[in-house]
Amino acid sequence: MKKFASRTLLIAVAVACLVSAAFAFSVGGKEMVLNGTGSRSIFMLGSVYYAFLYVPDTLKGKDGTEILEADAPMSVVLLIDSGMLTRDRFFKAIREGFEKAAGAGYATDQAEAFLSLFGDVEMKKGDYVYLSYDPASGLAASLQPAGGAAKFFGTIPGLGFKKALYAIWLGPNPVQESCKNGMLGR
Repeated sequence: MKKFASRTLLIAVAVACLVSAAFAFSVGGKEMVLNGTGSRSIFMLGSVYYAFLYVPDTLKGKDGTEILEADAPMSVVLLIDSGMLTRDRFFKAIREGFEKAAGAGYATDQAEAFLSLFGDVEMKKGDYVYLSYDPASGLAASLQPAGGAAKFFGTIPGLGFKKALYAIWLGPNPVQESCKNGMLGR
């Protein structure tokens, strides 16, 4: 188990180094910086995806609650790292994440509206999912297929929705504590 954890950490660090320069971007007119990278892994399957948290420089290094509560541009980028992550499994995991977030005080009634943005899209290893929040418009979801053109899915308005979605990874009861710690740069 120790060897598996060390290997996963090494891969996450390598991916973060490679990806951070490639994903220099801005949200809502603000330049984003990489805060940290976490790996969502499942026993016996290994890494399912890497989660990159991009924030304005003023939020870099802050704790999960400060980032969740901030009404500032930011982005969570998921790099799909497993062919085992189907659309149905992704939807199930997001629904379960919203339930955990609600139990921690970050409830939303827009979970199904968010999932409906993805339509019938199947995610594949190497795809990027962008979940970018701009206070002026809300949380935008898009997909960059491996080797393909980006697809914008739509936007869910409101800070409350951003808090609920990001609480899946950064809240008091995250999907995986080690993923949260990585995203927070710990």
